[in-house]
Amino acid sequence: MRAAYRAVAARSLTTCNRQGQGPGPASALLPLGETLAYLAGLVDGDGYFKVSRAYRTPGTVHPYYATTVGVSQLWPGEAVRVFAATFGGVVMDPKKISVGRLMARCELRGSKAESAARRLLPFLQLKREQAILLLEIGRLRPRRRLRVRERGAACVLMEGVRQALRSSHDGTRPTGKLVSSRLSLEGYQERTPEQLGWTREQLLSYLAGIIDSDGNLRIERKRVRGMIGPHYRINIRCGQVLPSRAVELLAKTFGGHVGLRRSRRPNCRDLATWSLYDRAAESAIRALLPYLVVKKTEALHLLELRWMKAQGKNGLTEWVHANRWQASVRMRKRCYTFEQIAEFERIFLRVQHMHSPDRRSFTTTSND
Repeated sequence: MRAAYRAVAARSLTTCNRQGQGPGPASALLPLGETLAYLAGLVDGDGYFKVSRAYRTPGTVHPYYATTVGVSQLWPGEAVRVFAATFGGVVMDPKKISVGRLMARCELRGSKAESAARRLLPFLQLKREQAILLLEIGRLRPRRRLRVRERGAACVLMEGVRQALRSSHDGTRPTGKLVSSRLSLEGYQERTPEQLGWTREQLLSYLAGIIDSDGNLRIERKRVRGMIGPHYRINIRCGQVLPSRAVELLAKTFGGHVGLRRSRRPNCRDLATWSLYDRAAESAIRALLPYLVVKKTEALHLLELRWMKAQGKNGLTEWVHANRWQASVRMRKRCYTFEQIAEFERIFLRVQHMHSPDRRSFTTTSND
């Protein structure tokens, strides 16, 4: 059984490699449009657009407005490396966060940040307005020496854009009116993937970036009364703050349940959630598999569990069913053997361990 699945997994990886999508940073070998779509999904989830104001010298009268585009993920940050390789950035040294886990981060500044924002813009869904605001800073920044009055007027405009960008981070106010009046992009923020001319491959690449950033692939194990062993089922889900076009796009593409999770913490926004189980989840995972970078191994584990369950129940259980009007009847039905349940449990523990903080110390061998 294990050998048969390894052949299935090998065929899946071969298909991925033919499309330029091997494990890890090999996704940079995808066609450029699909790579940019994937990175747009990644930025919509774990990325940020920032405009900072600084006075370069103590005697500076007008501040300098610096632009930054960055991505941050848990170490080792395979997707962050793809981002850095695509846009010419450098992955920073890992830093610990409050829970003790390491974070990988890449930041682009200045002309590189504006170039990345311009290339990502047609594929962004959640942070499209932020990218436009960042590009507006680059347009307003003086390219030559100006008089003090002219430079002051430009700084006033850039400060307004910076404040609008800060407001868009927490969703306190819309920025569409401010942006469209200056960039002649009336209605651009509301365009759908169909209106932007996305291909099916670009759509799946974008959704893979969303899953790699804000998605979760897991196996649920439930004890059911009267069953010999626990019940295992696979689940793919995603959660983002409201409003989320990405969650709506996942539901539109794969179906599934879209819900609302109310925040119990002050100053925190509600979440839009999406989830699929078992057969529907398997179909979605197979479609996304060639484009996943961070969660590719988890996806293969979930597909392995579905493949093993599809082999059928190899065991047989018997019991005596009491009958009120006649003699008791001996019943029998198919069931999973203890060996099959042990295989299910092995895959379940592997996925659980990958979600744990010490997953970097978890290694696999060909004898597993």
